[in-house]
Amino acid sequence: MPPFVLTTQTLSLFSRCLLNCPRYKFNYQADAKNAAVLMLLCHDENHQPSVLFTVRNKTMRTHRGEISFPGGKEDPSDASLQDTALRETHEEVGIKAQDIDILGSYSTVPNKTGSLRVHPYVGYVRKPIQPGYLVCNPNEVSHSFCLSLDYLARPSVRELRSFRDTSQAYTVFHLPHPIEGEQEIWGLTSFILDGVLRKIMPDQYH
Repeated sequence: MPPFVLTTQTLSLFSRCLLNCPRYKFNYQADAKNAAVLMLLCHDENHQPSVLFTVRNKTMRTHRGEISFPGGKEDPSDASLQDTALRETHEEVGIKAQDIDILGSYSTVPNKTGSLRVHPYVGYVRKPIQPGYLVCNPNEVSHSFCLSLDYLARPSVRELRSFRDTSQAYTVFHLPHPIEGEQEIWGLTSFILDGVLRKIMPDQYH
């Protein structure tokens, strides 16, 4: 398989692919709130097409120490859920909204308790990313890193598991090396990651 590249043409293709995402029938609490996350495509310091991840601070009240995408709960001041994702990304890793092209959105999914409707967005950072130089909010993010699309597309780094004890299978991604004690990307982050990659890279991601 040839190395994957991010060009104006491929990004436009990604946007078209995201127009027709699957609709899942998950259960939510009656008073479920809205949240948004942003899966960021980028070029890393080696100019490899990649995805940006964060590691949540171990002092966080929920999901402490887990690998995630930037994101959080909707704020009354947000004009839209897309703005929620962009605001949270700026707050967590310091990437400004004007440096991000939103390519589209993926299917809404619940958090573990069904108290949140999580709306995933997919974006592209125009500037190359050097995770070590990102201005991360230490109250929320302890670490950031990139994994290349070529790495994520390898069947050898993926494993199918049952999603939250349901009949729905989902993909867990093994990391190339432990990152702050985590050895894999799992849960909602991997569910979104796998779903988006299947949509935008059907020929490379099997």
